[in-house]
Amino acid sequence: MPIEDYIRTTLNLVPERIESVETVHKDQKMEVFLILKDTHPVCPFCGGPAKSKGLLSKSFRTLETAGIPTVVHWKRRRYICKDCARTFSEDNIFTPENMSSSFSLLNNVVMDLRNLHLTYKDIAARYQLSPTRIEVYADSFLSIPRLRLPENLGIDELHSSMAKYGSAYLCVIVDNTDRNLTEVLPSRSKHELSKYMEKIPQSERDGVKYATMDMWEPYRDVMKKYCRNCICCVDGFHVVKELSDRFTRMRCDIMEQMPHGSAAYYLLKHWHRLLETDVNLDNTPQYNNFFKTKINYRDIYDMLLRINESLSLAYQLKEMYRDFNKTARPEECEKKFDQVMDAFKYADISYYRSFISMAEYWKPEILNSFRRPSNDRKESNALAEYMNGRLGDFIRISNGISNFERFRARSIFALNKRMAYTITDHLVTNKREGKKRGRYSNQKFI
Repeated sequence: MPIEDYIRTTLNLVPERIESVETVHKDQKMEVFLILKDTHPVCPFCGGPAKSKGLLSKSFRTLETAGIPTVVHWKRRRYICKDCARTFSEDNIFTPENMSSSFSLLNNVVMDLRNLHLTYKDIAARYQLSPTRIEVYADSFLSIPRLRLPENLGIDELHSSMAKYGSAYLCVIVDNTDRNLTEVLPSRSKHELSKYMEKIPQSERDGVKYATMDMWEPYRDVMKKYCRNCICCVDGFHVVKELSDRFTRMRCDIMEQMPHGSAAYYLLKHWHRLLETDVNLDNTPQYNNFFKTKINYRDIYDMLLRINESLSLAYQLKEMYRDFNKTARPEECEKKFDQVMDAFKYADISYYRSFISMAEYWKPEILNSFRRPSNDRKESNALAEYMNGRLGDFIRISNGISNFERFRARSIFALNKRMAYTITDHLVTNKREGKKRGRYSNQKFI
């Protein structure tokens, strides 16, 4: 029968091993009654011959059959040795010993743990298990060691309540070459990063050639101290973001100086994206209710730049740096960087003074980001930012997961394609110990 064929496939059985198999569908559940043929095993204790002394019933869950929850009732043989008279059971090929879920079901559970869009509750509902049981399986099957430092690593932070040691941020380390998540640390502080690095052999740390990061100074300090051959690179995206934030502050301040209801106020409030993002300006003109005429993006763009000379100059400088960031090559980046900074200094826009100081302070690391050690690709922290997005989604979907050890293990397992797992009957839990319950008082208050 097709159902019995499916059962044999799910349980990884060949017809020659089966003595009898029956299926019963009742109460919205599929029950399978199974007996295997006697294989006449030898005694595992003395190697002598053994004979069957009866059957014991073992029930376990397996994968659904056509969407119907399925339970297998296996009549497991007991044997007695003819020489030493010791007893033993038939080999269990369906489940880890003393567990009531089949290997195929447990394998699917672990595969679902790779999907960070599924909570433990979602996985539990899919396999008719409890969320606590899924958490125990995750703690037991996912044993994530410290991974070797990659040659080209990226380091970034993730805001989370799971952060420890007085920090508000976790530290995320990625492999920019293999595109994998390498480590999640409970703090981004210099002290904790130093402790992590000190536990790693110097020979391994010397293998780190590049480190991409944002402008959090402890990252640079730690990498220079512990990874002697490492070239630190500041991600160009973060530099551009710092510049764009200052331009936005200037635009908002100029907008607040304009009369409410004026054309300048309207343009700066509703059309500022034309000065902040790349947009096709030559679109088809459309009717604008404020100006009572048809205009396209270029018309609006031109009007924006005519509002204030300082704003127009600030915009041109911002675009000059963006163009430098996009197009400069390693051999010319230092010369172009100096030219851009000279233009910023000559303009002397107050909003950009702090940016000039920051850019010059981080100049070596900014220029290092133009290196292209692999695939003719600039050094950037894009992978770390992507991983942060995935981890942030996981935290939000989990309604604020708070167990850091469990979060770390599942995150690395899901976002590192090299991670393996082991289905074992040795179950452990990373559940945190809470406060002990106080004594109850039986006194009744009147």
